[in-house]
Amino acid sequence: MVNKFGSLSLQGKSIGKLTFAGRNLVGANADVAVAMLNVNNTLNTENVTPQAGFDFGMAFGTPLKLIDAKIIAGTARSNQRNGARVATKTGTLLPMSDADAKTDTLPEEEYDAVFVSGKDKTPHGRVRSADAFDSHDLVLFRVTPNYKTDNRGEVARDDYDEPIISNYQFNFIQQSKSGDVGNDDNIVRILVDPAESERLQAGLKPGDKLVPQGLKFAFAGNDATDWTVYADTLVALDEKATEKPAQNQNKGTTNQADKAKS
Repeated sequence: MVNKFGSLSLQGKSIGKLTFAGRNLVGANADVAVAMLNVNNTLNTENVTPQAGFDFGMAFGTPLKLIDAKIIAGTARSNQRNGARVATKTGTLLPMSDADAKTDTLPEEEYDAVFVSGKDKTPHGRVRSADAFDSHDLVLFRVTPNYKTDNRGEVARDDYDEPIISNYQFNFIQQSKSGDVGNDDNIVRILVDPAESERLQAGLKPGDKLVPQGLKFAFAGNDATDWTVYADTLVALDEKATEKPAQNQNKGTTNQADKAKS
């Protein structure tokens, strides 16, 4: 399966201010208790599967802190026969008033990508790309366009009757896994906007080693892939080696994720 990643570490504080709203039951058999959380004092909510022993009886509006969180592929209550999955968040929820409140085990700089949703790629927090793949381990083998479709599922065309390209798929093999013939999950597909893709493709060839910049992850959860991965651009590995570590990438993704707080 393409982009089959087990889980992504999620920085809880990057989601925004969280307050307890109540208890909900989810899962295929409605038997998993989750905490419903209001985000940034709005009517937007997040469901989080908390640690064992979490107090679901706490008062409505209690401020909470989420640490050591992860996003995983959970079972959808509907459309299960078609293999549909949903993004499920887990982690440790602690009252902000807890004097001994802990912090994330991972250092802040490791949350170098953004978790997004929707066609407009709305940011919902920062995640750790290294949980998915090593960004310095990617070897290019194919680039193909994705075409925009209309409401009938047919390819949309412009005024000149040319098909409209939504983005390009940059398909990679993870070099460290390329010799493992039994591993069917070593393909990484990254989507890049058309204008940037067309600029990048000049001179590219199979075997080129490219490092993605400005990574964004969205959860797809269908029978072809669990994750959709977007990048602002791709940089040759030998060029990346001469630069300082991904400070610019961290800055860019931080700014995008911070929009989720406002």
